[in-house]
Amino acid sequence: MTLRNLSLLFISLFILAACGGGGGGSTPTPSAASCSPSTTNLCITVRETGGGAYGNVSRDYVVQNSSSAGTANKALTLNAGTYVFDQTDSSNSGHPLVILTGGGASYTTGVTTSGTPGTDGKTQLVITASTPVSLQYQSSVHEGMGGTISIVLGESSDQVEFTETTEANF
Repeated sequence: MTLRNLSLLFISLFILAACGGGGGGSTPTPSAASCSPSTTNLCITVRETGGGAYGNVSRDYVVQNSSSAGTANKALTLNAGTYVFDQTDSSNSGHPLVILTGGGASYTTGVTTSGTPGTDGKTQLVITASTPVSLQYQSSVHEGMGGTISIVLGESSDQVEFTETTEANF
C-alpha cells in the first residue's frame, strides 16, 4: 500500500467517524419492556436523533399508553385521576421528567417523584378540580424535550386517553 493510499484510507476513516459512522443518524426508540402501558400508566422512553460531525442531537420523550405505540412529545389530554409517567426504561437515564405550569414554573401540587430515571423512576400526577387546565411535562435537563398536558375535568371514572396530536418542541 502506497503512502497516498494509506493517507486516503485514514482520511476516509476520519470522515466516516466524524459523521457518525454513516448510519441513519438516529437512535432507535427503545422498548419500554419493564413498563405496562395503560390508560393511567404512561410508559416513557427517550428517542435521540441527529448527531454527526457537529453533534447536534435532538431528544424527545416518546409516550406510550394502552392505545398508542408511542409518539414523540405527545400532547396529552387527561381527566381527573392519578397518572404515572413511568421512566423505568434505560433510555431515560439522565432525563428526569418534571411537571411545569403553562408559564414554565415548576408544578408540585399532587406531583410525587420516586426512584431514578432509567431504572425505577416514576412521576405520579394527581389531577383534581384545582389542577391548572394547562400543564407541561419536560426534561429538567433538556429544555424543549416534552409536551403539553391539557386537563379536561370530569369524573375520575371517565379518564381520557391522550390525544393523537404530536407537537414539536414547545
